[in-house]
Amino acid sequence: MTARGTVILVLLATVLASFTWLGQAPIVPRPAAPVPEEPPLIDAQPRQVARLEWERGADRLTLVHTPAGWVDAAGQRWPSDVVDVAIDALTSLHPRTVAQAEGAGLAEYGLAPAVERLRVLDDTGHELIALDIGNRNPAWTGVYARRAGTADVLLVGSLLRWELDKLRSARDSTTTP
Repeated sequence: MTARGTVILVLLATVLASFTWLGQAPIVPRPAAPVPEEPPLIDAQPRQVARLEWERGADRLTLVHTPAGWVDAAGQRWPSDVVDVAIDALTSLHPRTVAQAEGAGLAEYGLAPAVERLRVLDDTGHELIALDIGNRNPAWTGVYARRAGTADVLLVGSLLRWELDKLRSARDSTTTP
């Protein structure tokens, strides 16, 4: 290769490198998308919860808070840490997304009919929440739910599913000898 060819190649490489370097935009992190400011699932203090009713098909669980602790419908005592953690989750979970769906659209979320239902009441019998719980989202990071009587479909963190599964597991371990 001649000196002239080498100079042309170096100039060409310099020009291409300059275009590459100048053409890049600075890397600036974008702010996260805003999260809707929805109230928590239960807008009450955990100590206000006196009754929890959960059903999934024929599977039912009712827990009542007494001065001696949590008991089920059969009067069997429950580990308070399992129930209290589930209630803490319900009072701290905020819906991540709210969508409108009616009729056939609810079936896509597992809400027509609902896969399971959850009711939480205070000591006066006032309903703090009645929630229809549907399918997991495709990424399994959340669960679709709907407050009873509304058309809004909520995407709630998968912590809800996890805590309800822990309640069911605790029930299974208390009923087996």
